[in-house]
Amino acid sequence: MAGGKKIDGFKAALELLQHLDLAAQQTLIADMARQDPEMAIRLKSQLTTFDDLQYLTVSMMGKLWPETHINDWGLALRGSSSEVKNHILSLLSKNNRADVDELLRGKPRPLSEVMEAQTRIMDVVLAMKAKGEIVLSKDKSEKYV
Repeated sequence: MAGGKKIDGFKAALELLQHLDLAAQQTLIADMARQDPEMAIRLKSQLTTFDDLQYLTVSMMGKLWPETHINDWGLALRGSSSEVKNHILSLLSKNNRADVDELLRGKPRPLSEVMEAQTRIMDVVLAMKAKGEIVLSKDKSEKYV
C-alpha cells in the first residue's frame, strides 16, 4: 500500500507498458517472460498495439484521421503487416489513400522513425480509446453502434 491506497500492480504495469514504444515494450515483455511467463502473456494480451488498428471501422478512422498527421501514417504503415496496411488504406478516401501510398513508396527511412510515427499515432489512439471515442475489439461478432 502506498499512502494507504492499494495499487493494482497488473494495471500499473499495463499502463506503463502502453506508453512505451514498441521496441521497449517487446524488450520488457521478453525480459518479463523469463521471470514470469504467465504475467508476460497476460500483459501482452491486454496491450493495445499498432496491429490492433486492423479493428478500426470507417467511422472510427473518421475520428482518428484528423487528430493525426498524414506523414506519420506514411511512415508508420511501413512497419506494419500487410493486413494492417491494407485495412487502414481501405478506410481512407481516394485522395488520402493516394497520398499515403506516395509516402509509402518514398525513400527508405530508419526503423527508429517508423517506430516513432507508430508511437505518435498510438498515443492518439490510446487517448481516444480512454475517452470511449473508439473501440478496438478483436471480437468481430460484437457490434458497436
